[in-house]
Amino acid sequence: MKGPVLGWDVGGANLKVALVKDGGGAPTVVEQPFALWREPLRLPAVLAEVAHAIGAARTMAVTMTAELADCFASKREGVSAILDAFRIAFPDVSPWIYGVDGRFRTEVEARQRPYVVAAANWRASATYVAGLYPDALFVDVGSTTADVIPIVGGRVEARGRSDRARLRSGELVYTGALRTPVCAIVRSVPWRGRRCRVAAELFAIAADAHLWMDSIGQSDYTCETPDGRGRTRQEAAARLARMVCADVERLQASDITAIAEHVARAQTLQIASGIRQVMNRLGPTCPTDAVLAGQGAFLARAAVDMVGLVPHDLATDLGTAAARSTPAAAVAALLMRSNLN
Repeated sequence: MKGPVLGWDVGGANLKVALVKDGGGAPTVVEQPFALWREPLRLPAVLAEVAHAIGAARTMAVTMTAELADCFASKREGVSAILDAFRIAFPDVSPWIYGVDGRFRTEVEARQRPYVVAAANWRASATYVAGLYPDALFVDVGSTTADVIPIVGGRVEARGRSDRARLRSGELVYTGALRTPVCAIVRSVPWRGRRCRVAAELFAIAADAHLWMDSIGQSDYTCETPDGRGRTRQEAAARLARMVCADVERLQASDITAIAEHVARAQTLQIASGIRQVMNRLGPTCPTDAVLAGQGAFLARAAVDMVGLVPHDLATDLGTAAARSTPAAAVAALLMRSNLN
């Protein structure tokens, strides 16, 4: 396929788009936080704004996970609404929609088979990575979820295709570097030599723990904060303190550190558990290398170290921006390599 290609990864909380050109080189990437479930009717306008920011292209490849957003009554409705948004935003463009079977479809075909194109971004990423690393576990930790995709002999050997099947197989671990509520990660935290249960409230999220630990910076904290306040370490500390029904006047910095470290380790253990499940299924054919990507690559590295695999950072191949937004870069590159017109 000739000419530049825009690759879209449409999520429920973030829009990511990558511009891939004929001449090769690192793709240009734009990430735009967008709470789709709150303003689904604004999606066409946001798509147009993001496309304007990155540069026009008449060829577009699309993958999505936003169909799961609870503003839609079903995934079928979600897929249809996302395709409607592209038609409104780009009336002169006929996008190609990527499916979990590794095929591109027209908009009409995608509407006919919505469950094939729903939540297919992991397949685009893994298929692209397989061209670089023919034997590896691809571990992509984003803002909300973690993918653990086996690649053996240059083929994507995932057992699950739907979200449900992937959750069962260990290939989808629903924990991420930013948006996951702390109360969904841990049930208790260390408290001065003892354990303390945490409040089952959206007082703090994973981003607060990782910001406090300097694993991410303020500019990486791209999602909304639970309390609507800022993204300084002190404001993150206040949110973490509320998890034990306290505040920063009553807790010391060492107490906050103990909470944050425990949250980060719990996430690492959850991702490592998914990796081990995949490794056990593969048995002796399991690769010994792991390719790391996503906003939470630091969590992926910790989990990979825990299970004894050899880590390789995808950012060294694609650049940091594209490695954070692998599905968008991947789906654009895959379409460019295809014979589709």
